[in-house]
Amino acid sequence: MFLEKFSRFFRQYDMTFAPRHSGAAFLPLHGEGKTPSIKKALDAYIDSEKALDVQANGDIVEIIETAYDRAAKTLALLIHRASPSASDPAYRKKARAAAGKKPLTKFTIRNTVRNKGEEPSVSAHLVIREKNVKLGKYRAVLEEIPGINMAVVRQIMAKALFDYTFEFAKKGKQETTYTTVKAEGLKSETMESALKKGEIDYVTLVRQAKPDFVDAHGIFVPRTETMMLKVTQQITPVNFKGLMSALFTKAKAAGWEQFNIDISLDDKRTKTVKLDKEQDAKELLFVRSEQVAFDKELSQCAPSLSQPIVIKATALASKA
Repeated sequence: MFLEKFSRFFRQYDMTFAPRHSGAAFLPLHGEGKTPSIKKALDAYIDSEKALDVQANGDIVEIIETAYDRAAKTLALLIHRASPSASDPAYRKKARAAAGKKPLTKFTIRNTVRNKGEEPSVSAHLVIREKNVKLGKYRAVLEEIPGINMAVVRQIMAKALFDYTFEFAKKGKQETTYTTVKAEGLKSETMESALKKGEIDYVTLVRQAKPDFVDAHGIFVPRTETMMLKVTQQITPVNFKGLMSALFTKAKAAGWEQFNIDISLDDKRTKTVKLDKEQDAKELLFVRSEQVAFDKELSQCAPSLSQPIVIKATALASKA
């Protein structure tokens, strides 16, 4: 995996922390004294060395550290991803032939060797801002790093919160409950805006497959049918709604149920935007990552929370 030295991409989310049982308290991000809180739940899990998830390929995603900033009202998390089975990185260097000789470009390769017990690793930051969108819902910003996504981070947090039980009064009796956590990507970009500097490459249609040649014995079971349409003419912010609405109307009538739009963005990234048959292309919003530049070189794996990254993520979370 390759990371930029002086920039990172961030994605915004709405995170909801809610009690499992109605009538119980919504835990704050940070609580003084013995007050239960999200931070205390995560810290307890980190201290017990259980704040991790082992991926199918053997990679380990782990929450390493948390910190609460009273002034900014933010809870910051540092997440590592270690790859025990990954190969050691190699570095390539170009070298040209001496003057007067045929200018062939040659390469030298320098292989690195890790010490015993070391694992190739990367890190990501998650910043949760204590400005409620509504009760229990907060704005969060995740640094996008390969292999560290919100799905796995939310899963680790959910396990920590499940183990962190607390009491509440229900009909005069003391009951025990825990906190649940959900995360939804913040849809803030319109296709029309994205098409000002980007372009649509493909439109993919998906529906339940019903081939008449499949036998009835259950050996071959049809799942989905896919049609990929290559876009050969430019779709602009002006004609997007009309062209896509016409296409989707005809596709729905033909039984197609899901529509994927592949768009190349101006930040040299590609994005697949998914719609189902209930959605309308006229009101299409999608989640877009935002690239942020840094003055100083960033480490591929931060040993502790990086204040420059936390500050930039906090600024993004404060926009709303």
